[in-house]
Amino acid sequence: MSDIIILQVSRDELEEIVSKAVRAAMVGIQNPVVPKTQIKGIHELAEFLKISPGRAQKLKNEEVIPCFQDGRLVLFDPDKVLKAMENHNASSVKRKVKKK
Repeated sequence: MSDIIILQVSRDELEEIVSKAVRAAMVGIQNPVVPKTQIKGIHELAEFLKISPGRAQKLKNEEVIPCFQDGRLVLFDPDKVLKAMENHNASSVKRKVKKK
């Protein structure tokens, strides 16, 4: 117990201590991990794809666009959405060509 030291520091001093510790810990890390942004909900998906919310809901329900759903919360990965739409559009073009 003799190794414990208790100091009283102000908020500004604590922020400075933490800031220095974080900078020291980040030395040598070139690209810190930045969390991916997610598309939250049908309305954000519709805005992202520049389509109506009804069309976005239909694409989700038809499982054209992959998503993660927990109860009412629906999340979409932007990269997976774009890839899914590329695949969906490519298959739509093939179907139209076969009909002619």
